Amino acid sequence: MQAIILAAGMGKRLGKYTEHNTKCMVPVNGTPLIDRMLTQLNKLNLNRVVIVVGYEGKKLMDYLGNKYDNLKIEYATNPVYDKTNNIYSLALVKQQLQEDDTLLVESDLIFDDGIFEMLLDNPYPNLALVSKYETWMDGTMVRIDEDNNIVNFITKDAFKYGETGNYYKTMNIYKFSKDFSATKYVPFLDAYCKVVGNNEYYENVLRIISFLNSHELKALPVSGKKWYEIDDKQDLDIAEALFAEEEDILRKYYGRYGGYWRFPQMLDYCYLVNPFFFVVENRR
Repeated sequence: MQAIILAAGMGKRLGKYTEHNTKCMVPVNGTPLIDRMLTQLNKLNLNRVVIVVGYEGKKLMDYLGNKYDNLKIEYATNPVYDKTNNIYSLALVKQQLQEDDTLLVESDLIFDDGIFEMLLDNPYPNLALVSKYETWMDGTMVRIDEDNNIVNFITKDAFKYGETGNYYKTMNIYKFSKDFSATKYVPFLDAYCKVVGNNEYYENVLRIISFLNSHELKALPVSGKKWYEIDDKQDLDIAEALFAEEEDILRKYYGRYGGYWRFPQMLDYCYLVNPFFFVVENRR
């Protein structure tokens, strides 16, 4: 088993935090995201970790080196990170993807310990970690059937608020078998990049596979575990509250001065709304 980490993006929405650093080097409560993730991966028996770098890639490589505790680290470089999306970053390591069973993870995530073990302990070879839809979630959604088969990837254009009760959010953490990568994912990846281009998302390839072979990729719903995707300053603030040490949690929450509706499983009874916003009387 190996891990592939996608870490080429610029993270522009984080502003000053990524002005001179790649996104995964942003600290949450003092610990860089990449350190937390590699510490979690170090608990597994992995043959290697391959990190795809781009923006400020040299700084990340100099920071980590070729070994992190017991982990052997290799790198691939996306030289056109500012003109491509994560599908191109993954295509750069398509050979490595076919050489071993793989944990595929994006570098801007923070999550509880035990998440990777859930994937490895599950006997099914091809899995996507998913979480039941909540209002704070954004990005790729899926529908699953009663056997946890992914039957559809929901694009932003196809997203319907009235159907969110059936949606799950992908956590951008996957387990692919060597055979799945070699015979299914990489061939479709090559074809998709040739036809559509490199400024796309690798989930689009999974979406096509789900249409053609509905039982090739299963979902593994996660509950009772915290996780968050950090795209902007508000995400960073929320992550620091969610993953704070017990003695700091209340201080982190109270220091936000509202916006609690963005926290998983929290009801914000102080959220100000105007129920008459759309009621306009025409008075002369």
